Formats: sequence, C-alpha cells, structure tokens
Amino acid sequence: MSRKLQLLLFAGGSAVFAYLVARIGLGKLVADAVQTGWLFVPIMLLYGVVCVCNAAAWWLIMADEPSRPPFWRTWAITVAGFSLNFMTPMVNVGGEPFKIAAVSSWLGVRRAAGSAVSYQILHTLGMLLSALTAVVLGALLLPHHAGVLVGLGVAGAVLAALSALLLTGHRRGVLERALNLLHRLPLLAPLARRLEPRRATLAQMDEQIAEFYHRRPYRFLQALGLEYLSRAVLMVEYVLIALGVGLNITYLQAYVIGGLTSLIQNVMFIVPFEVGTKEGSLYLMFQLLGLDPALGVYTAIVSRLRDIAWIGVGLALVWLSGRRASPPDPLSTVWRGGTGVRPGG
Repeated sequence: MSRKLQLLLFAGGSAVFAYLVARIGLGKLVADAVQTGWLFVPIMLLYGVVCVCNAAAWWLIMADEPSRPPFWRTWAITVAGFSLNFMTPMVNVGGEPFKIAAVSSWLGVRRAAGSAVSYQILHTLGMLLSALTAVVLGALLLPHHAGVLVGLGVAGAVLAALSALLLTGHRRGVLERALNLLHRLPLLAPLARRLEPRRATLAQMDEQIAEFYHRRPYRFLQALGLEYLSRAVLMVEYVLIALGVGLNITYLQAYVIGGLTSLIQNVMFIVPFEVGTKEGSLYLMFQLLGLDPALGVYTAIVSRLRDIAWIGVGLALVWLSGRRASPPDPLSTVWRGGTGVRPGG
C-alpha cells in the first residue's frame, strides 16, 4: 500500500472519529469519564489477566523444549511483543521478531521461531473462534433484519472456513505450503525467491508445529482454550465500562459488542491505528442492541486509553524480556523483513 493511500485512510478515519465526538459532545464524554472513576483501575488491570492467558498458551507450546523461559518472563515477553505490535500502524511486524529474539537464548533461533509461529496460528485460531461465537450470539440478540442476518451468515461461513484452514495448518504445517503459494503470486515472487534458501528450515519448523498438535493433542486443546478464554475475559471490559456510567449490560451483549467490533476492525485492518473504525463499529453495535450509541464512542476512547497504558507497560518490560540472544541465525533476517499477522484485539 502506498504512503499516500495510507495517509488518506488515516485522514478519513480521523474525520469519522471527529464527527462522532462532535455529534456526542466532548462535555458528555468527559462527564462519563469522571463518572467511571475508580472503575478505570479494574478496566486497566483486566488486560494484564488477558496477557496471562496468552502467555500461558505460549508457555504450553514450549513445554517440550529442553529449556524454556520462566512463566513470568514469558508474560513479560508477551506484553512487550503485543505493545510493539500495537505501535505498528497497519500490520503487526514488530512483536513477532522481538518474541523470537527474546526466547532464542532458551530455545535457539529455529525452535524459538517455530514456537512463535505455532503460537501465532493458535492465537489467530482463538480469535476466529471467538468471533464465530459473537456471530452466533449476534444472530440471537441483534435485530432480525434481513441485512443483519445475511451479514452474520456470510461472516459465520468465512470464519468457519478460516478456522478449518488454520486447524489444518497446525495438523500438517503451513510454512512450506505458504512458500509454494508465494512462488505462484507474481507480486510476491521476489519474496519467495529470497526465502527459498531457507526451505529446509521452514520444513523443520513445519514439523515442529505439527508435532505439537499430534504428540500433545490435550496440551494443544489446553492452549487453544486459554486463547479463547483470553478473549472471553476481555469482554468483561465492556461490562465494566458500561457499569462505570450507570448502564447495566449483560455479558452476552458485551460479547456481541466486543466480538463483532474486533471482527470489523480486522476486516478494516488497512486503516492505520484503526482510527474511526473502532469508534464507528462500537457506535453501530450499541445502536443495534438498543443501547445509547454515544456510549460506544466513549467505550472506544477508554479502550484506546487502556491500549496506551499497556503499550507503556510493555515498552518498560522490553529490557526484562530476555537475555541476549544467541548468535543470529539467517532466519532472523527473514523475520525482520517479513510481515506479521494482526492478533485478535
């Protein structure tokens, strides 16, 4: 994507955000923040619990290694990695290379890269299953308008197909197949040629990914359950934000709001920093559920404040996130120059 188009999308999203704030009124948003008061503390701490679930899932993936980082070091690496991803305007490319480098002292670069890729696939699968749950709940709780039902039906079919594809990737490996696909895509063929000398290493990483699924199926399900749980915990944030302004919403309503908003944000990933898309989608979700849509914009602002706070925590944890890595493997160069996948949000 060109820099000009990226700036245009950012400007458009900023305009949507400014319009919604002006429509609701800055004074009302400030009054809501004052009313929330001490509930900002559990709202902020809740994300730490989410990261505990994420770190535990990754730690399970590394369980068969001769050595692995202590759990709380894994948590620090996870928070730091997510923080670096948040700072990337469009696609998360900073956190994954950092996580590989941070655990390579324990696992070695190739095994560290394999564990990070395996976790990223699992992380994305958890996000898809969570979104699929939100689609099912949306079909029950949202107005039964034809457009809403058709949209939910299409989204559900796509999410189910992608979930099956990622599950197959865990069962059979995905990296060598992805390299073969890159060779067939004209625009990405130069990247494929650059990666071709590493085919044997990618095949070994594929074997590592598949081994975790086949040799430790119960542990795989535990790790996937923790990823799913992390998103279930995050939905409590919407309940707390609403409670802070005197509005009682059910947990299932919160799940629909959080899950479908996250889905829209991932579809609209090309908008830098999700400016306008988060506010607009939350405004729409609250309106469809018969709630005050102004609270949707306020929820987006609180969510952004939480992101900023945890970016600060993550950056502070970077220095604590691992010993100096082993001598660099050529594969690390690939990761520094590659692209990442946006996690579930």
